[in-house]
Amino acid sequence: MAGTPHPQDLLAKLRQQQLYLLDMTMITPTEDPLPVLGPHLDEHLAWLIERENNGTLFLSGQLGDETGWDGSGMAIVRAESRAAAEADAQTEPFCRAGIRRNTIRGWQLNEGRLTLELKLFDNSFTIS
Repeated sequence: MAGTPHPQDLLAKLRQQQLYLLDMTMITPTEDPLPVLGPHLDEHLAWLIERENNGTLFLSGQLGDETGWDGSGMAIVRAESRAAAEADAQTEPFCRAGIRRNTIRGWQLNEGRLTLELKLFDNSFTIS
């Protein structure tokens, strides 16, 4: 078919950026995770902020929706290797406290769309 790109041409355009998915699964899921996570929440947030500031953290958030949240989370991180990502994942405070089991999977960023809108006058932004 004329005008239809060949799969090899499309594959050549993929970003192919190696990242790592950090799956932070509650060892004992609960319908009310804040009392369990609360004692370590400040340390966990500081851990995330440090990684955001040093460029290690790409994206992060809790695994939940309108049906609820059991305390689990996920992050996509930058690391020199899988071993480096695994070592860093074990330093996460909920994991160190034995509340979550942190596992790493390789994840390659290939395609997608991200829109960032900055409003400089009111110092606000929107990501969609």
